[in-house]
Amino acid sequence: MNMKSLKILTVIVISAILFYACNNQKANKSENKSVYDKVLETKTIRVGYISYPPGLSKDPNTGKLSGIMYDVLMETGKNLELKIDFVEEVGWGTMIEAVQSGKVDLVCTGLWPSSTRGKFVDFTNPIYFSPIKAYVKAGNNKFDGNIKAANSKDIKIATIDGEMTSIITKFDFPEAATEALPQNSDVSQVLLNVEQGKADITFVEPYIANEYLKNNPGSIQEVANIEPLRVFPNVMMLPKGDVKFQSMLNTAIEELANNGFVDKVIAQYEKYPNSLLRRQHPYRIQ
Repeated sequence: MNMKSLKILTVIVISAILFYACNNQKANKSENKSVYDKVLETKTIRVGYISYPPGLSKDPNTGKLSGIMYDVLMETGKNLELKIDFVEEVGWGTMIEAVQSGKVDLVCTGLWPSSTRGKFVDFTNPIYFSPIKAYVKAGNNKFDGNIKAANSKDIKIATIDGEMTSIITKFDFPEAATEALPQNSDVSQVLLNVEQGKADITFVEPYIANEYLKNNPGSIQEVANIEPLRVFPNVMMLPKGDVKFQSMLNTAIEELANNGFVDKVIAQYEKYPNSLLRRQHPYRIQ
């Protein structure tokens, strides 16, 4: 190889190295961008969603989305001048991975924050609250005004493995026996077990119980004169540690809560009166 050819080869190699380094640097900068930066750059929030009414529902025929969380997020996008793009339907078992991997910027549905989830993701401020109440077979008044009576070896509680029924039972009623269903069971199955006498009592949201009663009149009843066993905030899920993105959304959500939009939306989708709890504004707190 003569000197001229060597020089040309050297220039080509150096140019290739510089080109690669430049592109690699651009790629690294892109990868290091926060969700907040990407959202402002694209003017779009990419959303994963789970159909779980009344937070979010998907019409099986048209694919149209609706619900409390859906309407609040769409209004949030409008006020922030950002497009809300529902890009992927996710599951309860895959939603955290969808956020962590960057497939979506946010998961929209009525989901409850927990310490387990909080290790991997963050959440918005609450939009509304879901009470968990106790239900028994119609005509059973044994626990009225005395839910502690359920903490007995003679009592069997209908639960789903790993789900809130089993968590409440383990913490509040450790002496009771359980009629346990697999984790992938539909939550209405615990009410069926109560109706059929396989279990004495179970714990679900009023919305779930009222839907069951609509399809099975006279089958179950709410335990009277006791407080809800739990009250869970319904939030949206965000990437862990993206404080600017979280702050932007929370500011927009607070605006909608303060101007009455959130309460109007809840009233629109609250199929059964008093089945959902509103946020308390300072002027309402005694």
